[in-house]
Amino acid sequence: MAATDHSPSSYDPNPPTRVRLHKALSRGRQITQQEASDELEVSKRHVRDVVKTLREEGVPVQEAFENRRRVYYLEPGDWHSEAITLDIPERQLLTLLVATQAARPTLSPTPLAEDLDAASASLEEALGGRVVSFIPAFESERWHFNRATSVDIDSEVFWALKRAIADRHPVYIDYYSASRGAWSQDRKIDPLMFAVRRGAWLCVAYCHKRDATIDFNQVGIEQVDVAEEEHFTPPSGFDRDEYFEGRFGALAGGDAHEVVLRIDDELEPYFKRKLYHPTQEVSAAEEGIEVTFQVHGLDEIASFILSWGPGVEVRSPDALKDRVVKEAEAVADQYL
Repeated sequence: MAATDHSPSSYDPNPPTRVRLHKALSRGRQITQQEASDELEVSKRHVRDVVKTLREEGVPVQEAFENRRRVYYLEPGDWHSEAITLDIPERQLLTLLVATQAARPTLSPTPLAEDLDAASASLEEALGGRVVSFIPAFESERWHFNRATSVDIDSEVFWALKRAIADRHPVYIDYYSASRGAWSQDRKIDPLMFAVRRGAWLCVAYCHKRDATIDFNQVGIEQVDVAEEEHFTPPSGFDRDEYFEGRFGALAGGDAHEVVLRIDDELEPYFKRKLYHPTQEVSAAEEGIEVTFQVHGLDEIASFILSWGPGVEVRSPDALKDRVVKEAEAVADQYL
């Protein structure tokens, strides 16, 4: 995709100052009053007048102070990109349309879902009548993807975290931990990124209380206060791919384990045609097949094994065998 200029009839090589400032803010920039003065070649007092005019025209310019400097910005929902034109092969256009369908269930719990629908409609409109091998409006009827398992996320929580991640501001949150069944108030974290694991929308953050980088399920975050006057530096050596390496699901793991499972004949096709973990290896066994995983932590893989019933048997490690036995006995006791 390539960006295009305005049409010759509307293009202005010297747009008004307020247009230039609005365009810069619409791209997501945070601009100090001094930067605006330098870039627009006007006085700082004139910058204040321009901001006032934009607000009178309905542009919701926000204002904050950082290190005694006045900063102007727009909330993410008020950003706008330049008009674009599509000049890519037909298959790639189809891929973009399918990608919007695939992204919809993942984004459905978030406030991005509505914008995705609008973007998808704009894409179909931009294609116009140029595509002849498929009809964009019909493509939504030819694909189906499951909805994310997360419940809806509070819009204010989502955008506050998004802005804090972009600008590296610490935040203070009120958080409910489902695993502990307890609330923590005013918990200070440095939000690093968003992640989706097993349908759960997570905010990966350095936690000052735990002195470690951990996951926070966004559904459990009730309040977010952004520390606008503070900035953080990500933990040294933090790598997003390494952070998730070895997990079997959404939960952060513990020690590394090699898990070996014996799979009955009737379940063999499922493990041969689906990858349940990036490290999955399948090999022949005297009865059925053996499947090997390299994982961190045993919590989620134990639940995974139990979901298959007697058709999946743990060969190793012993700690996982014991765990599956105890959980299976606990379930059986509920019905005895």
